[in-house]
Amino acid sequence: MADEKTRRDNFSRLFPPAVEKLVDRLRVVKQKSAKGNYAWDQDLVHDTWVEIAKAFADCADAFGVTFEVLVDGDGVDYVKPKRKLK
Repeated sequence: MADEKTRRDNFSRLFPPAVEKLVDRLRVVKQKSAKGNYAWDQDLVHDTWVEIAKAFADCADAFGVTFEVLVDGDGVDYVKPKRKLK
């Protein structure tokens, strides 16, 4: 098994670039909110962000970071989907 220093070095090498890529992808997604260029299904956008929030909270929890995510005042785990599933 790798020693503590090796594991920390690996994390320090891999974690920051992964986070930078994630933040950049969110920047790209945000660009799609320009109403002059795009039109979207608000219910789909709502439900998608709820799922993203759940994934973020779960990922943070894996690192021992707990935060509460609210959507319109409700905990993200209790938000009902707005889209009707077929």
